[in-house]
Amino acid sequence: MHHNLKHWWGHFRVHLRHAIQNGTIWYLLATLVLLPVWFEPQMQLPSVVQDTLFVIDISESMNVRDVDYPKPQTDRLTLAKLAVREGMASLPCGSKVSVALFAGDESVVLFEPLEVCRHFPAIEQVVSGLDRRMRWIGDSWVTNALTASIIEAQKRKLNLVYITDGDEMPQRSAPIVTDLAKLRGKVKGLLLGVGGDALQPIPRLNQKDEIIGYWTREDAVLEGNHPNLLPMVRNLAPGEKAPDSTLDEVTEHISSFNKVFMQALAQASGFALVRINNPDDAVNALKNSDYQKQAMAERDARWIFGLVSAVLVLIGWFWQVLMQSISVRWLRRRKSVLP
Repeated sequence: MHHNLKHWWGHFRVHLRHAIQNGTIWYLLATLVLLPVWFEPQMQLPSVVQDTLFVIDISESMNVRDVDYPKPQTDRLTLAKLAVREGMASLPCGSKVSVALFAGDESVVLFEPLEVCRHFPAIEQVVSGLDRRMRWIGDSWVTNALTASIIEAQKRKLNLVYITDGDEMPQRSAPIVTDLAKLRGKVKGLLLGVGGDALQPIPRLNQKDEIIGYWTREDAVLEGNHPNLLPMVRNLAPGEKAPDSTLDEVTEHISSFNKVFMQALAQASGFALVRINNPDDAVNALKNSDYQKQAMAERDARWIFGLVSAVLVLIGWFWQVLMQSISVRWLRRRKSVLP
């Protein structure tokens, strides 16, 4: 066994000497250096990051089809999802992102913050799969949900991007911003408004997302938005309309982008308000150094191994030339010192 080991060691030394002489040793080292790449190595580096919580309105009014992107008669929720996807893609690597939904007065975070570049495919799938059926309540208290979203963002030390049409149900003439104003300055935030200016009926959809009708004033009353009118509407026969002018105060069955309401929220929260018609509007709104910070962030370290491997390949490629050049210089120097 000792003889076999000695024999093997002798062969190894011969092959190693040949590999060094012809430069193939460098290609072998370059290959070995690349092995950690398969394990997606990460490292902490000082970085400019933009940690962000994206909150999407999934209330009934977001089903209204008054958006012209990516095609005419697109619903508001689709634009909101596309804006989140492109907005996340525009953030610098190392940034942490999370996504939340709001309906009623709650903001529900879907997952804890993840590094955006490394986890983008998974996060993109989550955003693409968001659906109106995830709504857990029909009401939409935009002001209360914004307050809840700020608290969630503050817990996680994130900026906040809040996407909504500003349409509350039950509707109020002006937001009650007492609690919201108390949180002013706690987080940096951006309000993104979606929807058209003209009032549109809110559609009823089937399981295939096909419009099968529209909400009526009577439906809005039956949802409990106007208790004073509820007894009268309940006495109507199925499909019967209320007498003219008796339900004029009811407006929850129609919707548009509520600019005045959103401006009041922006003023109370200290957030910028940007109306978006396509995802690029959201991306441009996010390109603001005020939302960025310096921090130690998890970054992809594969490029380091790739760079070292490339250097080793270059050394191997020019190894013969280098060795010849060194040999010539050595011989010249030796001749110059001989008598």
